Amino acid sequence: MKIAVVGAGIGGVAAFLALRKHLADASPPVTIVLYESHDSITSTTSVIGGGLGLAPNGLRAISRISPDAAVYIEERGFPGEVFTCRNSKGKLLGRFRVGRKARYGFGELMLPRATVHDALIQELRPGDVAWGKKVRSVRENDASVELTLEDGAVETADLVIGADGVRSIVRESILGQQYTAKYEGLTGVGGFIPIAALSESFRASLRDDLVTMTFGSNGFFGYSPCSVDITDSKNAQAQLMWWSTYETTDPPPRDTPPTTILEQLIARHGHWVSPADTPEHPVFREIMALGCAAGAKVLILPGYVTPRLPRWSSLTGAGGGRVLLLGDAAHAMPPHAGQGVACAAEDAVAIALLLKHYRVSHRFGLEESLRHTAKAYEGVRMKRVGRILDMAKYRGDTKKTLSWWQEKMRDWAMWVFCKLPESINDGEFGYDVEVDIAKYVAKSGCEVKLK
Repeated sequence: MKIAVVGAGIGGVAAFLALRKHLADASPPVTIVLYESHDSITSTTSVIGGGLGLAPNGLRAISRISPDAAVYIEERGFPGEVFTCRNSKGKLLGRFRVGRKARYGFGELMLPRATVHDALIQELRPGDVAWGKKVRSVRENDASVELTLEDGAVETADLVIGADGVRSIVRESILGQQYTAKYEGLTGVGGFIPIAALSESFRASLRDDLVTMTFGSNGFFGYSPCSVDITDSKNAQAQLMWWSTYETTDPPPRDTPPTTILEQLIARHGHWVSPADTPEHPVFREIMALGCAAGAKVLILPGYVTPRLPRWSSLTGAGGGRVLLLGDAAHAMPPHAGQGVACAAEDAVAIALLLKHYRVSHRFGLEESLRHTAKAYEGVRMKRVGRILDMAKYRGDTKKTLSWWQEKMRDWAMWVFCKLPESINDGEFGYDVEVDIAKYVAKSGCEVKLK
């Protein structure tokens, strides 16, 4: 059995490692190939993106793939277990616990996306990735799947897993172009600042309000430490990540000069107020100036999402389920829920465990095991991810341009939310994909009924 994973981002590498772990005892042996369009690890890492919040369920899923990778991440991420929410006038809306390690076994971490990628990449072995292999098209037939590469070469596999992101070629191969990515109307800009560069008054404020989310009538601004040790102001590795999200019909080009971005940021947030402001160092202006200073890298991230997909596989009356989608290829996750990486890692574990169950444990034939896996994968994952997408949509709407009344209602809703018990997050943060898979296969048995 040969499995081709398309895309060596976080989701693709997670899938490769999960498959290698859980199919190690398969007989006959399983060959797994990871195809990546970039030429090297360095070039892939350089475009992996900005900062993120990694939820407890995401780190739990990564630990199921590689405990070492989870430890690597925990050692480098900042424990962001309490969020401070304010409005643009500096009024405290509340503080809420996002995901405490004491409750969930894994805590919410704030860190660069590249750190998660690095943690997984280091688990690969020489030869695991076919670098510089861009997939141009994918075609499933009765016996296999053909991948045509950009250089004209044709590869075959028994199963293809599309982890090739929001503009997925693999998705297009099974669903056509009607589910192409569309701009959601929100754009994010942000980056990283050395904590040593911050004013003393700002550094002092971080002792009380570490992860701060500020909401205005014309957008959102957040900042947080994203490395473990922030107490040593001389530590060059200690960084603050920052991001601004706002509504616009025309996102700025990715090569927009930092000076232009700074002007736009000041127009949106220059009048915003923070309790940590001093006459010499108003917080938002300080972050914006440092973040857009000469030599700083400003990330411009327009929000592209796909319509809800009717299925995440090629399993139909005619298709044999030889193509699966995961991560952004299946469900382009807006950043507003903080679950993009987490859901991709959960997808990877789910696919690997289901293949193990049907192919290794039950020793089904190849075609039968792939059909079982595709059906079960959609049954386990689509409902959960759908709920998270709904939540992300709601949270994203709070960052759009609001009327006076809408802003007041948003602030009131945020105040109420911060009063709710921590248990409200149990379904999201306490989720364990291994437990969910075990429940599904125990309940459904091995019968697969196609629509």
